[in-house]
Amino acid sequence: MNFSHIPVREALRRLEGQGLIELNHARSAVVVPLSVGDVEGIYGLRKMIEPELAARAAALGSAEHSRTLAELIDKFEDDDPEAVWQAHQQFHLALVQPAASAWDLRTLEQLWAAAERYTRLVYDFAAIATSERSRRERVHTTILDAVRAHDADATRAAVAAHLAENESEMVERISRLEPAPNGKPGRGRTA
Repeated sequence: MNFSHIPVREALRRLEGQGLIELNHARSAVVVPLSVGDVEGIYGLRKMIEPELAARAAALGSAEHSRTLAELIDKFEDDDPEAVWQAHQQFHLALVQPAASAWDLRTLEQLWAAAERYTRLVYDFAAIATSERSRRERVHTTILDAVRAHDADATRAAVAAHLAENESEMVERISRLEPAPNGKPGRGRTA
């Protein structure tokens, strides 16, 4: 079978740009290992950008915006874990979209893509317990309530708290997977 190596090379460069692989000079690629440092970097940027954009969007006060967010939260009840994942991703996009520039969205999409493998590791979407569903709905409904009230400060605080909680859970989980200084699995780093 003949095929061009150009699309493969472009795909690899895209994955490298997302921080998922490292390309070396020997024309091979290696999957980047999970790391606490990456989570902290990704969430550090998300915490700088998302709460502020969400606050600005809430201040705009669109009823359609609130309705869209509520409909997405309703989809968290879906039995299909992938549908729940997609609804969650769409919620975060819809949350900031009214106030986001094209550059804001490009930057966030890159951060969301980089965070996805960590999120899927920490939050097992294959089997979502009832308590976890309730927690997710509660967290996102708190954000929605602030948006409905057009309360920029409360929206900013709710989004920042949500991201900080997710980051903390991911750091805790991944720090258990990173090798310790002696090379054995375990707490390679404390959070």
